[in-house]
Amino acid sequence: MIDTIIHFMVNNQTFTLFVCVALGFAIGNYKIAGRFNVGATVATLVVTLIVGQVGAFPRNEMLGTIFFGAFMFSVGYRIGPQLLVSLKIFGVRIIIASLFWMLIAFLVSWGLFIAFHIGPGIAAGIISGSLTQSATVASSLQTIGALPVSKAVRATYEAQLPVAYALTYVFGTLGVIILLRDIAPKMMGIKIEEQGPLMARKYHFHAKNPNPTWRRTYLVSANSPFVGKTIAQFNNWSDYHLIALAVFRDHRMTDHLEYEIQAGDLITIIGYAVHFDRLHGIKGIKEVLTPTNAPKEQKFVLGKGFKPVQLAILRQHGVFINIQDPITGNEQLVNQLRPGNVISLTGNTSRTANILHQMGRWHTDEAAINYTLFSLGIGGASLLGIFGLKLNGIPLQLGNGTAALIMGLVLSSWINRHRDYKSIPETVTTFAQSVGLTIFVGTVGLQSAQAFTSAIQSLGWSVLVVGAIITVAPHLLTLLFGRYVLRMEPLALVGGLAGSGTSAASMSEVVQKAGLEGGAYFAAAFTPAFVVGNIGITLLGPIFVALLA
Repeated sequence: MIDTIIHFMVNNQTFTLFVCVALGFAIGNYKIAGRFNVGATVATLVVTLIVGQVGAFPRNEMLGTIFFGAFMFSVGYRIGPQLLVSLKIFGVRIIIASLFWMLIAFLVSWGLFIAFHIGPGIAAGIISGSLTQSATVASSLQTIGALPVSKAVRATYEAQLPVAYALTYVFGTLGVIILLRDIAPKMMGIKIEEQGPLMARKYHFHAKNPNPTWRRTYLVSANSPFVGKTIAQFNNWSDYHLIALAVFRDHRMTDHLEYEIQAGDLITIIGYAVHFDRLHGIKGIKEVLTPTNAPKEQKFVLGKGFKPVQLAILRQHGVFINIQDPITGNEQLVNQLRPGNVISLTGNTSRTANILHQMGRWHTDEAAINYTLFSLGIGGASLLGIFGLKLNGIPLQLGNGTAALIMGLVLSSWINRHRDYKSIPETVTTFAQSVGLTIFVGTVGLQSAQAFTSAIQSLGWSVLVVGAIITVAPHLLTLLFGRYVLRMEPLALVGGLAGSGTSAASMSEVVQKAGLEGGAYFAAAFTPAFVVGNIGITLLGPIFVALLA
């Protein structure tokens, strides 16, 4: 019976892999002491290393490569638009600090690897785990596959890598959280909960403003002054601050501007909340529920032919205009609107189709998925990843992961300037980030599981010591460099450290302490350093594989 189950698991690798992934997510999301969790990626690796003891699982490289590429592309795609904004705020110093962090990580690691006689597989695993960059697992395995060594030696390196990664990852995560959340602020004499809001006010960071428009429906009685007035006359009465979108009578809707309002009609009105004071004290109207088929807001992207006078014409034709940016929540002024800005329109726009055609284009539906963009991003990354150089006689390529991140950054920045094109919804990129890397690591774990015991025996306690030093040293030395050489603002420096180490867990912890607006400021400092860290650490693994082979 047991032999039958084992045979089924080995020969149905997709079933086994996804059961392990399911267990990994369940275990990884469990909070230790109510605060910290190891995450689905590490938990899935541990599960696959245990389950893989039942038999020899061949690794599905295409499946792992596709999901890993989707993961890295999604990371780049989500942070691309914010990157340029962050660079404008923090300038080149945040990049210099990140590059310094990377240099220290390289020098400290190289020195320790030489001193402790650590080989390529263990070194790549320590870099991946202690610097909590799971993408380095993939890039390092690719370089290990190109080493001019025997098949047995290559298999040993491939088995050692995920074990060293799993052993050093926990301290790599917990240690950085404690260092950046608790120790670093004290070293610089700040309190995150006070510094966050202070810097947010200085740089005008704020929570997204709520939509300022109200949409209300009123039942009109016989004694209402609106009886006998047309929809156009009502709009004119309010100086177009309030727009009558539609009138409902016997469940039939009309939005003709010449329609005369009658007793018993339901009239749906839209406007900024502050202008609804005009309706206070008006006799003969009673607020009721708005019908579900009343007109709704639609986003519109302004083009090169936009002129502010066109907005006045739209209002005269019964279209309400909300000039608050619906994406960022930022308040906009009419005379400051430029091509590429987004506004919202509500009402019958068919009457002004020609004007709208001159003004710009409708914003794409947020639920619309640009499959072409997503597919070209992954495909383009595979092509870009081929480029590289030779180090120590070993081909060192940019790699699918780093290339996918770059493709995501480029394409998201382009789509942010062309908002009328379909984008990739955040729900899709979140899924690709959460599942993509976990599935890839699962394939690595199943393949490496048979050599797990021997790999553990060959590592020893020195791996944990080396990993701990590599985790802490770059942060401490860069903290001193950034504070006393670059003269960086303390909270921005902490954000740069978290980003350089690609420590999303630390970022989340500090954001919670900094508050809603202070957290937005901190995240802005995190973003450019996060890009440098993702590319740099992902390349560190292959570099050490080539140097130590």
